[in-house]
Amino acid sequence: MKSLTAEAKDEIAIMQQSDCCNTALLSALIHSAGSISFSHQGIGVYVASENRSVIRLTASLVTELYGGKCVRRKNELGIKGEYVFEMLFDLGILTYYGDTIGAMAGINGFVITNECSAKAYLKGLFLGCGSVSVNKKYHLEMSFSTQDMAVDTITLLDSFGLKAKYTPRKERHVVYIKSSDSISDFLALVGANKAVLDLANTTAMRSVNTYTNRRINCDMANTDKTVEASLRQIQAIDKIFATLTDKKLIATAKARLDNPDASYETLAEILGVSKGCVKYRLNKLIELSLEQSSKG
Repeated sequence: MKSLTAEAKDEIAIMQQSDCCNTALLSALIHSAGSISFSHQGIGVYVASENRSVIRLTASLVTELYGGKCVRRKNELGIKGEYVFEMLFDLGILTYYGDTIGAMAGINGFVITNECSAKAYLKGLFLGCGSVSVNKKYHLEMSFSTQDMAVDTITLLDSFGLKAKYTPRKERHVVYIKSSDSISDFLALVGANKAVLDLANTTAMRSVNTYTNRRINCDMANTDKTVEASLRQIQAIDKIFATLTDKKLIATAKARLDNPDASYETLAEILGVSKGCVKYRLNKLIELSLEQSSKG
């Protein structure tokens, strides 16, 4: 069975977008799942993902936007050629620091020009380094190599009203969301609508199971209380039955002895009285037993 992460990524990867949004998406993808290599052959980019849809989408965007060719190797995509250097500047991944060229530690603002491209960027981040789990608890996270990317991502999420938190994890910087409602809102924002429905079904099933378990536990607790009360009543009746003279108490005592597992409602039906009346009489029998024990 396909995981919720794989399902969401497959759904996002086939969505059609404008060129500006595709540029933002590719920038986020390479920034979150890519690595840059320098050698005597020139500069190269490698994008790694266990999801084939992500690899296919990355290759398609590189070809569509920059006319470049890519080499696929299982879970990795190699991007090489004279165009790569210019592409990385265009995507806001490489930049100038004075006279020096270096990689952007965070999100390059010029890649995100409007709300549409901001959503596309979040899609790329999720495709590149995101995962969502509903096994025991609800958890969505995106893991980055720099703290700047994590902080900028939290700011970007906040612009859409989504509250996320940050935690360092070994050498990674993780942005995470734990609320099922917020996770659902994020998946809807990036267009993973089927994943939203599956998450809603999971949430509903858990609510039903929780309610059922609580009812079962409550019923078991009530049964235990009924049995415990019945034992006390029977012990009291055994002590004083021979001394009883009140016909109503005698009838109630016999009904309890003949029906040790019966509830107050059942005894009330047998005796033709109210549930409150049964309770009163049984409590009276216990009271008489305690009085007799104190005298004896």
